[in-house]
Amino acid sequence: MRADEPLDTAETPLPAGRMTTGITRRGTRLLRPMGGWSGAVHGFLRHLEAAGFAGAPRVLGVEGGREVLDYLDGDVPVDPQWRPGHGQRLPAYARTEAALVAAGGLIRQLHEAARHYRPADTGFRFDPRAPRPDEIVSHGDLGPWNTVYRGGVPVAFIDWDAAGPVRPLDELAAAAWEFVPLAPPEQLREAGFDPLPDIGARLRLFTDAYGLRDRRAIGPALQRSRLLAAERVKHAPVDAAQAAEALEHRARELRWLHGFLNRPGGGAPSGAGG
Repeated sequence: MRADEPLDTAETPLPAGRMTTGITRRGTRLLRPMGGWSGAVHGFLRHLEAAGFAGAPRVLGVEGGREVLDYLDGDVPVDPQWRPGHGQRLPAYARTEAALVAAGGLIRQLHEAARHYRPADTGFRFDPRAPRPDEIVSHGDLGPWNTVYRGGVPVAFIDWDAAGPVRPLDELAAAAWEFVPLAPPEQLREAGFDPLPDIGARLRLFTDAYGLRDRRAIGPALQRSRLLAAERVKHAPVDAAQAAEALEHRARELRWLHGFLNRPGGGAPSGAGG
């Protein structure tokens, strides 16, 4: 037992993530099943800790085939009833502009901390290779469901099993789909937005909070991120009908995006940022 290990040895089951089950909490520790990619993820998390990024759990060790991480206290807005084609229900605190701005800023901090990481272990779950010169290693599945909120704003990201090489702009775009969120009116209502927000304005807030220098770059990246998401369906533990539903969801997103980007006045942010 570590000197700082909590005396409470009782384990409390926690809700399953979108890709992981069997997660438990023991005091201030989180225990999660490991996979063949866990070593690569642990190397990245240790780098983030050394770089001073506070928005990720610390790796504390391995115990009985499970990884032991810091338990990050706070609120995680998970919608267990979400299905492709529907809005993910978000609590009021996760829909505020303050939360949106904080999410963009936290992603920028993550990308800065990851910028100089060169992994010794590249056995990542979905893309097991070293990052290319225009890529970094990063989270790979950013969204409110993988975000810890305190005081109504994002402070950390959890569930790093999808970490791997990615272009920073592509990850920012994928996150924009979820945090803004980018969706048609009926899905925004399902998410809890009433009245409906100005999605273009929220996208500008998000990319400005990140510090995106060329606002025009986000449009192509939004499209690219949906194509990458469609490709990842092949890794999901789903049957043929569920895979078809997931791919149809991505196709609907792309059709909606085309209309959003080509509406009068333009949907995406325009001009150069700071």
